[in-house]
Amino acid sequence: MKTRIQDVSALEPTTFALCQHIRRQVFCQEQNIAESLEWDGLDDQCRHLLAWADGVAVGTARARPYGDNLFKIERVAVLKSHRGQGLGQQLMNHFIALGTALGAAQAVLNAQISVRDFYAKLGFIAEGPEFVEADIPHVHMRRKLS
Repeated sequence: MKTRIQDVSALEPTTFALCQHIRRQVFCQEQNIAESLEWDGLDDQCRHLLAWADGVAVGTARARPYGDNLFKIERVAVLKSHRGQGLGQQLMNHFIALGTALGAAQAVLNAQISVRDFYAKLGFIAEGPEFVEADIPHVHMRRKLS
């Protein structure tokens, strides 16, 4: 399988539509998250990535500056047909490197409990109590950069 990660803009309708399609499949259809929660009005403030496998867009993630020297990674999604092949890790590694290059001291995210271990393997540490977001249990996680 030939893979690549592409940096895309929310202002470019063709590639951003692919990000939206993946998020709609994973979050709205598979996890029953309401469209009104998924489309939170922040996409134009974020950097977006697309993961490609053999020429097909199969994963996406977004990130944005978040507070003092923080970089927040959000909406990490890989289509069910392509999970377990390292694409999520590639997306995360790309954003970890980007956050470091932009001078952020730390990256943060809100992980669904079901994938907390995935983020822990990438160096993220859970902090604080579990909480519910979009009817799904989450935990806040943090990782130092560089």
